[in-house]
Amino acid sequence: MKRLALLALSITSLLSACQTPVPNAQSTAILQAAAARPRSTPDRFLCAMEPGSGGFTMLKVMDLSSHTVRSVFVPGQVLSVDGVQQERKLYLSSREGDTQPLFSLFEVDIEKLLIRRVASFSQAGLWPSDFLVRDGQLYAAGTRQGQGQLMSLNLVQGGWQNIVQNFATGNLEWGRSPNLVQSVAFDEDKITRTTIDILQKRVVNVQSFDHGIPFGNNVGLSSPDASYFYALHQLKGEVEIYSYDIASGASNNLISSEKAVGILYNSVISRDGRFLYATIDNKIHRYELQGTQMKRLPPIELRTSEARYLTLSPNASVLYVSHDRQNAISQINLSPDGGYTIQELAYPGQNNEVFVF
Repeated sequence: MKRLALLALSITSLLSACQTPVPNAQSTAILQAAAARPRSTPDRFLCAMEPGSGGFTMLKVMDLSSHTVRSVFVPGQVLSVDGVQQERKLYLSSREGDTQPLFSLFEVDIEKLLIRRVASFSQAGLWPSDFLVRDGQLYAAGTRQGQGQLMSLNLVQGGWQNIVQNFATGNLEWGRSPNLVQSVAFDEDKITRTTIDILQKRVVNVQSFDHGIPFGNNVGLSSPDASYFYALHQLKGEVEIYSYDIASGASNNLISSEKAVGILYNSVISRDGRFLYATIDNKIHRYELQGTQMKRLPPIELRTSEARYLTLSPNASVLYVSHDRQNAISQINLSPDGGYTIQELAYPGQNNEVFVF
């Protein structure tokens, strides 16, 4: 799918336990997963995550035609998500345990709500950062013996294979041709895009440059083809947005600035790379993107004190947003003229990361 692994990357400032939690890189990564599908296909399933007891994560699935909700427990903490929408399957990487963590990949049949473990990252010695699934093949990036590593696994036949190593691991995106994968890393100092040929098993290009963004609550997102990168930075009561042309290393710093009482929580980019959405306080801020340029659209205000995670339907017509209120998720229908309508969906429990199938 991707993408909601998603995957934006984030560097978050430290908060005390009594403060509202800031979403981490894994959460942002989860919120970037979305699958390719025909634009005319309506959304069928809305999924939401809720931390469970006993080391499990509860995956809740709403059938949007009947609004019935079912749930299944995923062992451990979910780190990132990808999926194959044509097959109605989700893939979730998870971490079980703290001192000696076990990293696994689970497959969930959304219609039957059946879950099974299909791969062990730990068996390959990999500490995963992100992954992609296509045509029954898993591509996983992470660190192995202290080095960045990209590995592949046939989900039917098994057998881990090394592709490349010693590169900056981050958000995985498909390249412009089927044999290319791009890893976009966003750390304290640099943005690095590594382009990898998965058939020839070699790195074909690396672009790296200083981003100049100060430390703080930072969320970074790459465009769907990884040509552009957008960084949202919050310090105290202000959120600043920066844009970068990755290929040239050119930046267009501070293309937007928003006053914020609470925190920058989450952000997503539409699959066509035209729109960026961010949750700040109880508002969803909207921007139309043109490369490194950005046009501000009127924000959407929710009837709650804090908007949290959001996901966008692949045809960019509907936003789904979780918030601090329990037992509800907001469905926002977007109009081509910039207008919108809000519908509250009855969704049980506390809802964190959301994504649509």
